[in-house]
Amino acid sequence: MNSKTTKDILKTLIMFLLGIGILWVLYRKTDFNELWEIVKGVNFKIIAGSLIFGLIGNVLRGLRWGLFLKAFNYNPKTQSIVFATLGNYAVNYLLPRAGDFWRCGVVSKFDKIPFGKTFETFLVDKVLDLIMSIFILVLSIALSFDFFISYFKDTPEYTENLKNMLSSIWLYVLVGLLVLAFVLLFTTFKHTVFVKKIKSFFKEIKRDLILVAHMKDKRKIILYTILLWLCFYLYFYICFFAFDFTNNLGWVAGLIVFAMSNVGVAVPVQGGMGAWHFMVISSLIILGVSNANASAFAFAVFAIQSLWTILYGLVGVVAMPYVKRNNIITETPKDLV
Repeated sequence: MNSKTTKDILKTLIMFLLGIGILWVLYRKTDFNELWEIVKGVNFKIIAGSLIFGLIGNVLRGLRWGLFLKAFNYNPKTQSIVFATLGNYAVNYLLPRAGDFWRCGVVSKFDKIPFGKTFETFLVDKVLDLIMSIFILVLSIALSFDFFISYFKDTPEYTENLKNMLSSIWLYVLVGLLVLAFVLLFTTFKHTVFVKKIKSFFKEIKRDLILVAHMKDKRKIILYTILLWLCFYLYFYICFFAFDFTNNLGWVAGLIVFAMSNVGVAVPVQGGMGAWHFMVISSLIILGVSNANASAFAFAVFAIQSLWTILYGLVGVVAMPYVKRNNIITETPKDLV
């Protein structure tokens, strides 16, 4: 076993243990007999109906990524980019964030597209999702500012931790060292191979963004982005109607908890495990749901949605080699105005 493999295994194990640790903290005092009684009363037909929106959302995400690739006149089969995108999330449950590289690598291999282009367009795709996540969070704050005031008021330990962090001298020492390292990297060491590669990579990203800005399919990209995030919201919010204690909270409450759950997903653990639960449980408690009910909601929804994501992701992984491909690649992007 080489050092890179060992490092990857250790990283995965650490992230997995982090997620397990957060779950233990959240559920260590839970009465699992009570939790199971709550879960047994769930309307699973409603949750099952919500699952289609999760699948549609990721299909739209794949189609959007395909538009970026076509901007460079690469023409992967639609099935190929959709299966790769679905498989991305199944692989992420095995190795956090590894699915992102797997997606780019498998399309590069089977559709004969340079890995650099699949990865660059993937990053542009991720930037759009980051912008939408921030927009949804800001929108939820605007619609219910009182909730976020209560969130920090009712969880004083987070406010205290934030104050301690901002008052720590080590934070400013770390920031100073990072700034110094950045300055030295791009002045004293600007002619090194490493720095040249970094500069070259960002130049490519800048070029890609300019090309995307002039694509004919801009409107379609915007439409796909709006629709896929609407699907993800419905994927989550419809689950509210499966539980007696959340079915009357309303769509704004659903948007708030959805926005907070996205913050949890950003943590690099398998599927956001633990961090997702924490954000959902704490948000529901602020909205007036009891701790036991909030814990049951997070437990059931995460388990079902994770299983669903893994199942359709495995279909994507298995199907990738069997897609019939006939790639035609030219040198000049054609989707520009």
